[in-house]
Amino acid sequence: MRLRNRPPPLDLSNPVLRFGILGAARVAPNALITPAKTHPDVVVAAVACRDKDRGAQYAQKYKIPRTFSGPNAYQKLVDDPSIDAVYVALPNGLHFEWAMRALHANKHVLVEKPMTNTAAEAEQLFALATKKGLVALEAIHCIFHPALHRVRDVVDSGELGHVKSVVANFALPSLLSPLFFHRDDARFHYDLGGGCMMDMGVYPLAALRFITAADTAALTVTSATAIGHKLDRARIDRGMHATYTLPLSPTWNPESATKADATAETTVDFAMPGWGPFGLFPRMIKNEITVFLEGGEIFVYNFVSPGMFHYIKVRPKCGRTRYEQAYKFKDGRGKRLWDSYRYQLEAFVDAVHGRAPAYWPKPVTVTTQLKTVEEVYTKAGMPPRSASSYQPVAAA
Repeated sequence: MRLRNRPPPLDLSNPVLRFGILGAARVAPNALITPAKTHPDVVVAAVACRDKDRGAQYAQKYKIPRTFSGPNAYQKLVDDPSIDAVYVALPNGLHFEWAMRALHANKHVLVEKPMTNTAAEAEQLFALATKKGLVALEAIHCIFHPALHRVRDVVDSGELGHVKSVVANFALPSLLSPLFFHRDDARFHYDLGGGCMMDMGVYPLAALRFITAADTAALTVTSATAIGHKLDRARIDRGMHATYTLPLSPTWNPESATKADATAETTVDFAMPGWGPFGLFPRMIKNEITVFLEGGEIFVYNFVSPGMFHYIKVRPKCGRTRYEQAYKFKDGRGKRLWDSYRYQLEAFVDAVHGRAPAYWPKPVTVTTQLKTVEEVYTKAGMPPRSASSYQPVAAA
């Protein structure tokens, strides 16, 4: 197939971080390609797609200089010496294998969420990255935006007292679901690590853990109820509601607290049905967090994509309600027009170059998140996602 307007050739003399993308994924333009255009230290240098025509079209559309295709496309990209970092945008069940292969090839890795299917796999991945002195990051982008950091600051300040409970919702109405997911999407297949809790569910879980300073502990799952997906009702959740017990915050004051154990709940859904007679009336997107504290509450609208627009409502029991927004960190880092993906890329590049990122999750943050997700599936009567069959070779 002949393509007009071929992408420009890769300039190997430019000392920037050269990314290769595994998979011609729909998420990559938002997650990496667009943010890279505004980062002076990053270039998207290559994409690997097993389908030659699809890969060529993708490269042309997004002006990516090189394309790897064929059955060995992913390995060819990973082995290419001109690639410095690999963005793993494949289905969940392939994350572990290809992140490990990239690390073995001495590439830094940015891995789409969830990082792996299991906590044990994530532990192996981080161990290898540490051994080789490479950067490995799970791409839960919303945690990198200043908005959630501002919410955590308000919670940590103690102005509203101890956290009592947190409710976090992220759900799409059924009418909008086809715009985000293919009919036979990888998210609907157990063997590929599918399921709503594995996909949409990690956002509210990660966000509530972060803003309550519970991001290094596996939460106790007290209940979980799944709505089975029509393609695989026994193993794939179209929606999931789960409740948790939160560990005590480091700032908890037992003299002022009325309850020692805080609770939390998350609700996620790929396709919420409408309401009213026969579900005729569509629902709105749910994308919010409410933190209930002893002295009031904090409401966050659009915590998943706060760079687009968000607001934080702080409502004390005594005093005036105020509204806030945060598009830069309190130390001045960032820009008003940066979205959460751009902040995530900034942190990744800072880590690669030995600079201190504005925020960087510890490996235990990722592994305990996955342990919590595994427990949610168990409590819901569904099998946790299965481990990869890939057997890593011994690290050199």
